[in-house]
Amino acid sequence: MNPDDLPAQAILFDIGNVLLRFDFDRAAQAMAGQSAVGAARIREELDAWQGRHESGAVTSEAFGAAVRQAIGYRGTEALFRAQFCDIFQPNEPMWAYARSLFGKVPVYLFSNISLWHESFIFERYPDLARFDGGFYSWRLGVMKPDAGFYEAAREALPFAAGRIAYVDDMPLNVAGGQAHGLRVHHYHHEAHEAFLAAAGSWLA
Repeated sequence: MNPDDLPAQAILFDIGNVLLRFDFDRAAQAMAGQSAVGAARIREELDAWQGRHESGAVTSEAFGAAVRQAIGYRGTEALFRAQFCDIFQPNEPMWAYARSLFGKVPVYLFSNISLWHESFIFERYPDLARFDGGFYSWRLGVMKPDAGFYEAAREALPFAAGRIAYVDDMPLNVAGGQAHGLRVHHYHHEAHEAFLAAAGSWLA
């Protein structure tokens, strides 16, 4: 029997814009009050460092120091970190779905994310600790949609690819999962009912 016709044995959840909505403009606007430049310039600087930061190529401390210098930041490192991290809001419909799976099927976090953001969200949203594990770009040294990210999950999880469901908001990341044989869904918070309809077959 084709594994895709069998119930999923694990479900991978992207974090950003799936479990947690986020907005880097919120960080840039908060930082502007302590900076020599405006929010638009700050956002450019944050974007320029995002890949190197979330891949672990630079540490969060080095990232913070470089951005603070570039934007003429007058506040403390602690304030900068707090403003950088306070960008998340829970996507409650997806949380309701995820909570319904706890204890029924293994669920994993599967995210491009920095150390600072990972630490922040686990403190702010303690239910994240109820997931069975996670794969995080800064720890793996590689970011979705790079093949290495998916290969890390395939190697760590004792399930056939077709028995692993995966939900992500980014088309390139979804395509990466599909290329590795995962059972994928391209998610948008405004189409949550469509997600539930598609996900209904995962555990049937």
